[in-house]
Amino acid sequence: MLSIATYKVGVGKPPITISLAAQLVQQHFKIAVVTNDGVFRGMTNGGRGFIPGTRVSKIDFYDERDIKVSTADIKRLKKEISDNATSLPKAEQHIESIIYSHVMETLERKEKANEGLSDMITRYDHVFLDINVNTELIRRYADLVEVIADSDCYNSIHSGQAFVTAMRAIKCRRVAPSFFGLVTNCDDGGVNSELEEFVGEPPDLNDEIHEQLRQAKRAEYQRRERIYQTIRALDFPILSTEMTASYKVSIKHYNEDREILEGFCYSHSFADVAPNSHAAGEIRRLAEELINSRL
Repeated sequence: MLSIATYKVGVGKPPITISLAAQLVQQHFKIAVVTNDGVFRGMTNGGRGFIPGTRVSKIDFYDERDIKVSTADIKRLKKEISDNATSLPKAEQHIESIIYSHVMETLERKEKANEGLSDMITRYDHVFLDINVNTELIRRYADLVEVIADSDCYNSIHSGQAFVTAMRAIKCRRVAPSFFGLVTNCDDGGVNSELEEFVGEPPDLNDEIHEQLRQAKRAEYQRRERIYQTIRALDFPILSTEMTASYKVSIKHYNEDREILEGFCYSHSFADVAPNSHAAGEIRRLAEELINSRL
């Protein structure tokens, strides 16, 4: 079981997870994804299914709320609802019931669930946990945890380290998973060829402004170097495969001339929408390293 995780949002976790799962489907693995992603829930609640014939459509998806848990977990959910909603004065119960409606729905679905993660592990070649808050669940079941470290964001690195530290602190009889860092958004930060081609070298650009631009470019380059150095200093190993910002480019190109609801979302993978892109190539290399070398 594999989990691509971090506390930090906005670093590409779902598209990387789904694209990696789709790549393994293409290699004839039987794949399941267990998720608590809000976009996925919005899609399913809105009746939007997966596009027939795509690689993503061959993945089995499960809402984390429909996965069976232990009796202790059920009791914990009931206690949370009791402490924060049903035991309050009647005048306050209505408001608190609205606030805790998602917990109540989770409890209802958990009580009806008839399949656990242990059952799924025996039925699938690989199970992906697309979950970033339930660290105990990941600690209990994952064999490999891939922590995203965005090379343009200090916060992603600090949150990734905090995530691993929290996971290691959880007491569990099961052997701890292997942790690896996945560096994304790789760029030295010093070159923007599109902008340079557009602006060119105006002859009337005075020396002072030219020097300011040169210093700004150098400062950005040095900032990215410092971030990368911080990544290399993490107390868990880094995968050899690194990803550029090409996945953002592929998503942007796919979304051009499309309505919002038709744009790239949880039902897409790079192999489906941009099979010849650099992003799809990076996913193929990542799949090879994770499956052949790490698992």
